[in-house]
Amino acid sequence: MPLRFQFVNVSNPGNPASSETRTLTHSHAIRQAHAKERRLRMQRYHSEASQVNAGEHETTALEPCFPGPLSQMPDNSRDPFSTLPRSMSSQEYFLLDYYVRSVVPNMVTHCSTFNSIGNLEILIIRDWVSLAIMDAEFLSAILLGACRHILRDRPNDPNITRMALRYRQTCLQALRQTIGGIFPAVSLLTFAKSLALAFDEVKPRTCIGKGWNVDGLGCLATLRGWYISPDDRGIFYMVNNAAFYFRFITQTSIITMSSSPTSIPVGSWVLVTGATGFVASQVTKQFLERGYKVRGTVRDLSQASWLVDDRFKSYVENGSLELVAVPDLGAEGAFDEAVKGVSAIAHIATISSLDPNPNNVVPQTVAGTVSILEAALAEPSVQEVVYTSTLLTATFPVPGNDIRVERHTWNDAAIEAAWAPPPYEASRSLLSYTASKVAAEKELWKFVEENQPHFTVNVVSPASIVGEPLHRKHADSPVYWVSSLFRGDKIALEAFHASFFVDVKDIAMLHVAAILDPEVKNARLQAWGHNHHWNDLLAILRKLRPQKEFIADYPDRFLLTISTDFSDSIALLKKWAGQDGWRSLEGSIAEGIDSSYFKVE
Repeated sequence: MPLRFQFVNVSNPGNPASSETRTLTHSHAIRQAHAKERRLRMQRYHSEASQVNAGEHETTALEPCFPGPLSQMPDNSRDPFSTLPRSMSSQEYFLLDYYVRSVVPNMVTHCSTFNSIGNLEILIIRDWVSLAIMDAEFLSAILLGACRHILRDRPNDPNITRMALRYRQTCLQALRQTIGGIFPAVSLLTFAKSLALAFDEVKPRTCIGKGWNVDGLGCLATLRGWYISPDDRGIFYMVNNAAFYFRFITQTSIITMSSSPTSIPVGSWVLVTGATGFVASQVTKQFLERGYKVRGTVRDLSQASWLVDDRFKSYVENGSLELVAVPDLGAEGAFDEAVKGVSAIAHIATISSLDPNPNNVVPQTVAGTVSILEAALAEPSVQEVVYTSTLLTATFPVPGNDIRVERHTWNDAAIEAAWAPPPYEASRSLLSYTASKVAAEKELWKFVEENQPHFTVNVVSPASIVGEPLHRKHADSPVYWVSSLFRGDKIALEAFHASFFVDVKDIAMLHVAAILDPEVKNARLQAWGHNHHWNDLLAILRKLRPQKEFIADYPDRFLLTISTDFSDSIALLKKWAGQDGWRSLEGSIAEGIDSSYFKVE
């Protein structure tokens, strides 16, 4: 057997290394060797799986079509365990290795229910363990499984017991945060974490599970659209289903219940402009959760650190999210580099300074829209573009306005009013913003008509947006009306007393659907939500925060009388989110004020 050498760097090589240094160096070398061995073992599994007769099991038929996170890893690539979602101790490296080497084979061998699933060991290592490589909380679930397996033989080991309790607490906290809201996000990771906790409740060798995690799996699976037989509700019946569908679900959609084909394949790059914004951050989140990669544009990278260092850190570390600086939206060629290699564009960024001088807003907004369209036209990879507009581009939502908004309804009055002679007082700030959006969307459709681009263009037009903020600045925004109501800011609220209110997640979902749905072409999707008065929102806030005193109701409650056809938007929410209609206003407000980023007193 040929000798193998492992060279490592040590500090102060001119003098004899201390015992501690030699120990650390030796441990590092062993970990590196084990990591390489794990990678090679996974690659052998991939190779063996590809040679399995497609008729042996239906899961093998999915292999060539839906490669997993590790299946396309080249021989000379970095070991995936070197880019885990968090740093690990030497004990944790041992536990992860133990899980792959001992827990998985033991689970497959000793549970008779698994016998009907061909190549399950390969599936678990490829899909189950690879999820841990991408998600820190699920990594804790894997390590919990390893601890429990060891404790079967060493039940009184205090160190392993302590680690198991810590991992379990981490998993429970992650689940509570995910599914504790009004609208739980039932993603693959949500199900996987709950499944891992259910494994923790399974009696050894009997494959019978008890406890709230097992019961909860049935609810989560139902929300995911999986059928659970009334005659067989054992945990491993669901495991059986999960094993069959892990490959398919991972590579198609994490939270959608739709099985429709998509315009762009999973793993494609999507450009999201203004990625730190209220809507754009939710759009980014939904694309990432569905397995897409996102390139976000921001004006200042230093102001976007919360995206990469906090909220979406794991996606940055696995290469699914990157940010690029575009400091001036209206500059010529501003997006030329940003669009390189992307399959879709969600142009959400706009000038929202509320500057009352139209000269400082309208030309720049139009130029930014034209700039990104020209960049997309020059980039063959772009297949889909969605543009974020607003209800205001069609009409003003004011009392006495009975207009029905159609495809070609435009708020030309806003342009005329915005360009009226100065002085440009603060009261004209909304006019300037509205005029910029009207002019920009008109220019967009003009561009489409004149250039007949190779990509599809759609528009989403929301009204007032409420819901869960992903950063404190979202809740502090002057147009986050729930904050104004919370503060009792009557000056801000006097602008209007009634409006349509829509959840930010509904708007984000419509952006996703406008890109992914091949049947949506040249659509102008009106997405207004619920028609309500300030008094309705105050009533909800009093219900949710009975201990707080809010401002008194306004006299003469009324509702807006403008209207439009929401059927296309509602149908897309049903198709891609599995929901009937808009999210409830009470649920949206509750998610907003319950968020850790909502600091308004």
